[in-house]
Amino acid sequence: MDDKQTDVLIVGAGPAGMVSALCLARLGLRSIVIERQPGLDEHPKGHEINTRTIEILNELGISTDELAEEASPDSDGSRILFCRTINEEFGRIDLLADGSSAQKYASHLRSKKPYLNLSQTEFERVIRRHLSADPHIELLLLHEWQSVVDDGAATESEVRSLANGDAFRVRSRYLIGADGAGSRVRKSLGIEMIGPEKIEDFVNVYFEENLRDFIETPAKLYWILHPEGYGAFIAHHVDKRWTYNFPIASPYERLDDFTEEVLKQRIKKALGADRDIHIKSVSNWRMTCQVADRYRSGRVFLVGDSAHRFPPTGGLGLNTGIPDAHNLCWKLAAVMRGQAPESLLDSYESERKPVAERNGAESLRNYNKMFEVIEAFGLKRDGPETLAKIKNNAVLKALPAFLRNAFLWLLRLPVHFLLKRFWLSKRVRSRVLHSIVDQTGHFDRIGLDIGYIYERGAVATEPGGSTPYEQQVTDYTPSTRPGARFPHVQLNGKPEGRSSHDLMSYDRYTLLLGGDGANWREAAQSLDASLKTEVRAVSVHEASIDPDARACLESTCEIGSDGALLLRPDGHVAWRRKDGAENPATALRDAAAEVGLA
Repeated sequence: MDDKQTDVLIVGAGPAGMVSALCLARLGLRSIVIERQPGLDEHPKGHEINTRTIEILNELGISTDELAEEASPDSDGSRILFCRTINEEFGRIDLLADGSSAQKYASHLRSKKPYLNLSQTEFERVIRRHLSADPHIELLLLHEWQSVVDDGAATESEVRSLANGDAFRVRSRYLIGADGAGSRVRKSLGIEMIGPEKIEDFVNVYFEENLRDFIETPAKLYWILHPEGYGAFIAHHVDKRWTYNFPIASPYERLDDFTEEVLKQRIKKALGADRDIHIKSVSNWRMTCQVADRYRSGRVFLVGDSAHRFPPTGGLGLNTGIPDAHNLCWKLAAVMRGQAPESLLDSYESERKPVAERNGAESLRNYNKMFEVIEAFGLKRDGPETLAKIKNNAVLKALPAFLRNAFLWLLRLPVHFLLKRFWLSKRVRSRVLHSIVDQTGHFDRIGLDIGYIYERGAVATEPGGSTPYEQQVTDYTPSTRPGARFPHVQLNGKPEGRSSHDLMSYDRYTLLLGGDGANWREAAQSLDASLKTEVRAVSVHEASIDPDARACLESTCEIGSDGALLLRPDGHVAWRRKDGAENPATALRDAAAEVGLA
C-alpha cells in the first residue's frame, strides 16, 4: 500500500477515537483512523451513556432518538436492585421514583433523556455509521500501528496491514492515541500509569436472552448476593442482551476453572431458576484505577482509556473519554489553522487530567462503598476469596466429590443464614436498606457529569479570584465562572427546542453580552482581525423574545447589563467580566492572551 498523508492520525476506533474523528471532521479536518479489529466487538463492555456524552454527540449530529433505538426503556434504566437471587429483592435504587431527581435533570439539560442504558457495542455501531459516512474520515480496519517519529513539524507513523502484512507510513500533523487500556502508543512513548494496577480480576459472561416475562422487576443492574452465584447481572436490554460479572479470587481461582457448564450452573443459581442459558462469549478483565502521568508527548496525545482506566462503578470511563476528545480537537484545529499558538495544546492535559483523577477517585470510592451493603448483612468483604482459598486447598481437592461438596455446603450455610436475617430482623433490614440508599451517588451523578470546572488551562482568572469550588456528585449548581460548562437555559417552551447552547458553535468563540454592548462588539471585531479567529458577539436580548426565558438567561449568566462572557468552542466559559470595562478592546485582548489565543 502506498504511504498516506492526513491532518491527524487516530489509533483506535473505540468511542474516544471515533468521536475524535467526528470532532475533527466537524471542523473540516481530515483524519485516518486505524483499528486492529475487523469490526465491532460483539461482547458488550460498558453500558452507561451519560448527560455530557449525549450533549456532545447531539452537537456532532447524532440525535438522542438515534442513540435510544437500542437502549433499554427509561424505567428499566433507572433501577438498580440488590438481591439474593434476581427475583428475591432486598432493596433498590430507582432514579425516576423521586420526582425531584427527574426534575433536576429536566431543568439543566436540553436532551429529553438525561442518560441511557445502552450496550457499548450498539453505541459504537451508531457512531460507526456516522464515521463511515463522513468524507473527511478514512477508517482502516485490520491495521496495526507500529511506531512513530516526531520531527517537530509532523509525525510519521509506521502502520501494518493485518490482512496481508504490508507496511506503509502515514504522515500527519498530529497523532491521537485512542487505543485503549493496553495502549501501544502510550507504551511506545514511555508514559507511565499512576495508581493501583490491580484491584480485582473479573469474569464477564455474555448471553442473549429475553427475561422480561421471568423477572419481577425490570432494571439495568442486579447485585446478586447468593453465596453460589454472587456477582452482578447487567441488563444491557432486558429483552435482548445480558452480562453476568463476578470476581475471580486469583491466584486461588483461574479463568480455566470456569468452563461453560460451570458458568451456566452459576448463572442458574444467581437467577434462582433452572433456565436454559445460551452463552455467546466469555471474557476476563482486570479492575484498575490509573491515570497517565502525561497526556502529551510532542505531537502525540492520549485520549480515553489510553489515558485513564477506572473501576466501572459509576460508568465514568467512556464518559470521561468522549469529553477528552471534544476538548482536544477544537484546540488542534485552532493551532493547525494558525488561530492559536502551539502552547494552547498544553491546556488539554491541565484541564482533562484533573477530571480523570477526580472521576477515578469517585469510581474507586463507589467500588469500595458497595461492600457496605455486604457488611450490613454481617458478611465479610473477603468472604468469597476465603472460600476460594479453602475450595482450592490440595487436601480438599483430593477428597471424593460428595465429601468435598458437603464440606463446601457447610461453609456456605452461615451466609445463607445471614442473608435470611434480612426478612427476620427489623434491625438488620433497616441497616441493609440504609446502606442501599447510601449507594445513590454511584448512579445519580449530574454534578459529576456536567458540574466539573477547569481550574487551570485555557481559562482566565477573575479579578479578585474566585470562591473555592467543591465538586458535587448528585447535585448541580449552574455557574458561569471561568472553566465551567455554560449552563443550558431553555429559550422557548418546546421540548428540545431552542437552548442557550444554540448560541455557541464548535468552530468559533462566542462573546455573550449582558446588554446591547456596542463597545464589546467592536472589541470582538478587532479581535477577529488581530488573532485570525472568529468571535461572534450576541446579547441575551437577541437570544430570546420570551420575557421569562430572557430573565432566566440573564440571571444564569451572572453578569450585569454591561458585562460579558467569552465562551469557548467546547461550551466552557473562557473568561467572565461581570461589569463593564473602561477599555473593552484591551480587556478582551488581555483575556485572549490569558486563555491561550495569543
